[in-house]
Amino acid sequence: MKKILVVDDEEMMRKITNRILSKEYEVVLAGSGQEAIEVYEKERPDLILSDLMMPEMNGFEMHKILQDKYHESIHIMYMTADDAEEVEDRGLDMGAADFIHKPLRPEVLLKRVANIMNNLEKISTLTEEATIDKLTGLMNKATTISTLTDLVQHATGTLLMVDLDSFKLVNDIYGHDMGDQVLKGFAEILMSNTEPGDVRSRVGGDEFMLFLNGVTDEEIMKDLSQRVNRQIVEMAKRLMGEDMQIPLGVSFGGVAVPQFGTDYEKLTQKADRALYNIKKNGKHGIAFYRESIAKTEVKAVASIDELRRIRQVMGERNLTDTALQLEPQSFATVYKFILRYLHTYHGSAYTALVTMEKKNPSLSDDAFNKITEEFGELMTKSLRKSDIMMQNRPNQYFLLLPELPEEHAESVFARVRNGWRESEHSEVTVIRFDAEKISFEENREVERRK
Repeated sequence: MKKILVVDDEEMMRKITNRILSKEYEVVLAGSGQEAIEVYEKERPDLILSDLMMPEMNGFEMHKILQDKYHESIHIMYMTADDAEEVEDRGLDMGAADFIHKPLRPEVLLKRVANIMNNLEKISTLTEEATIDKLTGLMNKATTISTLTDLVQHATGTLLMVDLDSFKLVNDIYGHDMGDQVLKGFAEILMSNTEPGDVRSRVGGDEFMLFLNGVTDEEIMKDLSQRVNRQIVEMAKRLMGEDMQIPLGVSFGGVAVPQFGTDYEKLTQKADRALYNIKKNGKHGIAFYRESIAKTEVKAVASIDELRRIRQVMGERNLTDTALQLEPQSFATVYKFILRYLHTYHGSAYTALVTMEKKNPSLSDDAFNKITEEFGELMTKSLRKSDIMMQNRPNQYFLLLPELPEEHAESVFARVRNGWRESEHSEVTVIRFDAEKISFEENREVERRK
């Protein structure tokens, strides 16, 4: 039930207003502006319905004190017997939701309050959609930056950069749907191991960030790291089976606030360096930023920061979680580079030709072409993000699947087949896979898959 704080220095008016509203809302009362400020902190109402002219502190003064104290929109509707337009103009300039004139008419008051509540719900929904990562329910990157930029300037705690170790293998072996389940499960683990006052966010594909409010004890955070690493493996085995062999884990890089600063960007760089250290030294754990390390690595750190800046400019953080579909000319360049790489490092790959044919000859060419385009989109989602593909003909796609273990090759093709079987067009088409393994350690092996 929505909560309304009614503020009026006249007891009779408080009782009348309470009687009108209490059938549909939870009502709390205050007899002065100062009392209202105290009640607001305790009750955090959805709306304040306040008399404008009160002794000692009027409604405008109370409104400004609340805004200055909480740095947020204070939803308030004023009750007044004053008809002066300048009074309403001033209130609206301060952010008042509405005005209602005394004496109160019950039906008018209820209707105006209902309108405000409906608008607040719409604003809340839009705000949540704009601030929350849809997959995990955690705070998204843009909101994290704005929230932490302000928070770290006056808070004490620890900023943690968080990376999932070996997560790419989940997508490669089990597919992106399973990868999404793992990310959602990991978000739940973070939520259950942190406090409501902490900041929990997803800032990239498998990159997360935490701000542990008031926590600077490294032993507490080491326990957190061990607990989260144990729980993510348990969760992954529930999802993928007890025989899951992916070395899934979590690495944390932390920096104490305000010990090492209050500038958000500089703090994230320091936390990122700590994360780099744990990644370099075995993963699945936690490392903390140290000033002594920074002093001995100033030049190296500057170079790393520049390297990361260049990578970000090149779009590293904007990589999609799907296979890469390229035009023939771009595909040819990337194809040659990957073959050179495999030849140099004695790797292997699969090439595949995926052809779609009509089952029903009466299916028009235009309709068939649209179906093949839809099939191409499905393949980009079913293949690994390390795979590349191009449309060779309207009904045919050429794939390059680098470093695909032989024991997992069939599961990749099966994922495409199974995904297409769920399509409404699968009954009018036939798909053929012709695959060839290329190995630079052995003779070329050719295998046809249908």
